[in-house]
Amino acid sequence: MELFDSNTILALLSVPMAIGALLISPLGESLSASMSEKFPSLKTTRGRLLTGSTLIAASGFLIAAMTLWISNTISEGAGFCVASNMFSCDDVLGNDEYNKVPMLGIRWALFGIIIYSFFLWLLMSINKEPHADWVGTNLKLGFMVTSMGIFAIAWLVYAESVMEKICPYCTAAHIGNLLLIYGFWKMSKLYDSGDWDQN
Repeated sequence: MELFDSNTILALLSVPMAIGALLISPLGESLSASMSEKFPSLKTTRGRLLTGSTLIAASGFLIAAMTLWISNTISEGAGFCVASNMFSCDDVLGNDEYNKVPMLGIRWALFGIIIYSFFLWLLMSINKEPHADWVGTNLKLGFMVTSMGIFAIAWLVYAESVMEKICPYCTAAHIGNLLLIYGFWKMSKLYDSGDWDQN
């Protein structure tokens, strides 16, 4: 096994997502208490949710970028990610019939990069100006866009079931979207309760 095979790279790219998931989860409060001296923003619920969601979005962006690289590598005739008979990025991403966004005609990985860039922009702008008038609207927009992502995930899971293959990188990007639904929902709830500004 190579030092940096496809599974090791995916595991490394998923570390920020795992930390972000812990921060936005109910366990996040106790976890952030131990890190709040080094990272003061984690002392507040708002800071913890924003930091966790930003880590998830950054990890999702990197995974989507790696997925595009894999897709380009396959189109040039090389292989990258054949883990087993069931798990194979190469088979899924190399399938021209299913690896394009319907109506847009771009690869799903490029679409993922665009969407995760949007999430990062939303989260970083909210983090920069957490008391701005538009914060509530942007939180709801983030929740709405991540929720619409469920339809894309359903389509891609359907495509994988037809091919009888699972792309681990695609699955990790899907998990990031699902985690962000929860993160944006928690932040919207905090904002609507009036506790957002007290943090």
